[in-house]
This record gives sequence, structure tokens and C-alpha cells, in this order.
Amino acid sequence: MTAEPTPMTTATAGQPGTVARPGAADVLSAAVNVREAARNAVRGGKDSGAEAVLAELSAVIDHDHASLSRWDPLLHRHVTLAGSYPAGTTRYIERHLHDDPAFALIRHAPSAASWWHDVPAPVRGASTGFQDVLEPLGVKDGVAQCLFSADGRYVGILNLSTTRERCDEPAVRAVMTLLAECLAAVADPLTGHHATGPGGDAGHACAVLLPAADEGDGAAAVTVSGQPLPGLTEPGSPLAALLRRTAARRTLPATVLVPYRQRMLELHLTRRGEGTLVVCRAVARPAALSLRELEVLAELAQGRTNREIADRLYVSPRTVATHIEHILAKLGVPNRVAAAGRAVAWGLEPAP
Repeated sequence: MTAEPTPMTTATAGQPGTVARPGAADVLSAAVNVREAARNAVRGGKDSGAEAVLAELSAVIDHDHASLSRWDPLLHRHVTLAGSYPAGTTRYIERHLHDDPAFALIRHAPSAASWWHDVPAPVRGASTGFQDVLEPLGVKDGVAQCLFSADGRYVGILNLSTTRERCDEPAVRAVMTLLAECLAAVADPLTGHHATGPGGDAGHACAVLLPAADEGDGAAAVTVSGQPLPGLTEPGSPLAALLRRTAARRTLPATVLVPYRQRMLELHLTRRGEGTLVVCRAVARPAALSLRELEVLAELAQGRTNREIADRLYVSPRTVATHIEHILAKLGVPNRVAAAGRAVAWGLEPAP
């Protein structure tokens, strides 16, 4: 929960104790602090960083309630990262906001931020959020800002509410539009998950959400970004099954390497609610190993003998022995135990 914002008040002539209207310089300075808090949240990779972002936003817009929510396409609902609304309001934002007619208008607004007094009266009258959720709180104004990633994905929403009449000074409107990108980075589940692993330079990335394990292997993954590779979203595919097994037995977040269909894949797995977010990209082969050598090394890391590896890869034991000789030479290690240790450090998994 965010700390209660401290209203900016000054004793002006004839209006002692009224809310002070911050100047453009004050608003810009506060926006810089919001951007820095957002960067820290992204670098830290923790949703708790969203609380600091909301705290800094109180200096941009003097609000009574706020929430920053991530859109979960797997659950088809919003998930609150940080907020100070009452529990009932938070439930509405998470479970029903995306069906509210006001949300449809706000999501397609030409400006990044929409002030509530700008919403047409007929839409306000048809909005359960306005009529049954916000007005009982005494809300008079606020801003709803839909957040989009650089590649156009809807990733979440910022909601701010105030019991005062107006909170949209010109400088505030301009700054909120400028802050849209950094706020989206905080909500985006993909931000910060493209770290380069042992495979070298990054290739084109895609991301999918795997449903919870209790939904069974037949549940299809949901594409979040990019064009998923064949087998990544098909229900019951060997690659999808491998990802489920990996997510079940590893502590997440985790990064694994998998030789797959003449490619070396780097797969970063993190928890997202009851499901698993998988960011996938093709990478260079580590240590200049061939794909067949990587397949042998992955089996070796499972503790299998040459005969067992040969049976699994449909080659002869002599061929496996030759591959292992080449692997030891390329890795510069003395024996198969040391080679297996290198594979484990990489997160190398057997090909599905």
C-alpha cells in the first residue's frame, strides 16, 4: 500500500490553507523522481517497486487513492502491483474494470492519460465504476492512464482519484503523457527479462504464458509478445511439456538452454500468478559446440551412460564417445563430470 500523500497547502491571500497549485518547474521535478523510481523498479525486477512509483506520483498529482495494475492476459484480468484504494474498489479494478464502458473509451483515447471530468456524461452514467465504486468514495476527479509497451501491447493501467474538483493543470497533463513509457515498463511483465545468457547476442524474442499445471498439458499457452516458435504454444507439444516440467522442478525465475529444431533456445521462466511467463529467443551456441554435441552434453548432465545417450539420440555408443571427446576439448575440462557441471551451470536441458 502506498503512503498517504501529503496535500500541498499554502496560506494564500484570502484563502488560508487551500491546496497550492504546483508550478511547471515543481511538476517537472516531481516527474523526474517518478521516472527514477520507475527505473529502480524495473532494475530490481520486483513488483514492490511499484509502491515507490506511486509515492513519487503524489507530488505530480495530489491524490487520495491510487493503483498501478498489470494486465494478465492469461487470467484476463488486472493484477494490482501497488495501491491505496479500499479493498472493494481494488476488486472492481482487478475483476471488472476491463468490461466497464468507460474503460473501453479510455483505452482508445488519443491521449495517454484521460481525466475523468472529460469522460462524456452518457458514458459516466453507464459506468458501474463511476456510479457504484468511485462516487461513494467522494471522488470528484482523477486520471486513468492505459499503459502500452513499445511494441503496442496493453500492459496495465494507472488510476488516481481525488476528492477535489480538478487535478489536471496543463503542466500535469503534459507530464503524465511523458511518463507513460516508464510507467508501462513497471507494469510490463517482459521488462528486464531479456538478460543475455551464455549464448551470446540476443535474437528475436517472443513470450508466452503457460497456464497453471493443474489445468493439464492440454491447456494452450497464451501468446504475450512476438511470433512464438512452433511447439511453444501447441497443447501437449514436447517443448511445452519440457517447459512445464522445468517450471515444476526449478526455483523460478530461471533461465535454461534447450537445443531444439536446429536452434539453440534460451528460455527465461518466471511466475505470473498461477501460470508461468516464458520469454524465448534463439541464441548462439555456447563454447562453439555443435547442436549434436549440445544434445549429448545435455544428456550427459542427466547422468546417463554412453549406451543410454546413444539409445535416446539414435546413434551408436562409439559416436557418443567421439562427441564427448570433442566436448571435453572445446570446454577445456578434464572429464565428463566437469563437462556435466558446465552444462548444469548453463541451465542446459535435453532436447524435447
